Amino acid sequence: MPQCPRCQTAIPANSRFCPNCGAQLVAAPAPEYLPPSVSGPSAPEERPKQSRTWIAVAAAFTIVLLVSVSLFVLIPAAGHVALSAPIAGCPTNPSPSATVSAPNPDYDVQELMAFTQSYSRLQFNVTAVPQCDSTGYGPAYLLNGLSNTGYWYQVGINWDWPLQSGGYVSGFGFVSEDWVPGGLSRSPSSSPFSGTVRQNDTIELDLYFNGGSVVASARDLNRSASASITYPANGATTFVGLQAQQSRLRFSFATRGYFTGLMTEWYHVSPNAYGPAQGVVYSETTAPVTSATVGVGEWNFTASGPVSVFSTVANSGNPIDLLEQPNQLQRVSLNGLVLSVDAYEFVTGP
Repeated sequence: MPQCPRCQTAIPANSRFCPNCGAQLVAAPAPEYLPPSVSGPSAPEERPKQSRTWIAVAAAFTIVLLVSVSLFVLIPAAGHVALSAPIAGCPTNPSPSATVSAPNPDYDVQELMAFTQSYSRLQFNVTAVPQCDSTGYGPAYLLNGLSNTGYWYQVGINWDWPLQSGGYVSGFGFVSEDWVPGGLSRSPSSSPFSGTVRQNDTIELDLYFNGGSVVASARDLNRSASASITYPANGATTFVGLQAQQSRLRFSFATRGYFTGLMTEWYHVSPNAYGPAQGVVYSETTAPVTSATVGVGEWNFTASGPVSVFSTVANSGNPIDLLEQPNQLQRVSLNGLVLSVDAYEFVTGP
């Protein structure tokens, strides 16, 4: 049986990722092919579409290549994400639901994919990746829906998510909130799942209308853990994309960033303290996303209202056409953060 080139763990022949250290076994083009900052998406990268048998052979061959080559830039493949490795400053084995003291985090980093089209229901999967910065705070992986009456709904899973008063509750939690039109909130409260969520589990995030309500739910597809909450729909029937927002055909952080789409959000104690990070994959297996805008931004909450530290969108805010090559990841580097996108996936992190 072949071995992982990083930790020497035995790897099944059809594995794309090491089950021990999370190393990815499919190499992507060298980093010089990344576009310069704010230049928009680079040339698309091929994602394999061959049969599982072919993938098994290719994976074994790739292991040999990785042993002889020291460094590659790796891109997560569809439906997979590497197991996360600990980051400096993270508790090695945090007690679930334990409250940990830490300085108040006032800087909010957002990596997002804003959809162009509208939806009556939003359903995406994301992998539960535990990771934290040097002060112990971790991210939230979020699905967002802006309704046609202006209310904004959000649902997701978080790890070591900050409390309003500072510090955090260790482990995975369920996070959800709704905003009135023009409203503002920060660090929505986390609540527990009905059962244990474990590292690398696949979480189904769901936003849908049910009568006069909006249901926000998260469900662990690997075990029975789940959580949900219901909000008033306020007369809405649709989650609107950028094309339906007449005043905002191109996404802009200047409008407080309300949108329909996906987002990795991470609060930090200091500005520009958002790296390193593990790769996180959001995936849609049925209806492709036709086009979207990707961007990154950071907000400073130390003042009475949020102040932008930076905000950058790819392609001057114009949507990226994803149907022309729906199965090919396009990568873009913005302010030192790397995002990858195609019609079925959104990847944040290296």
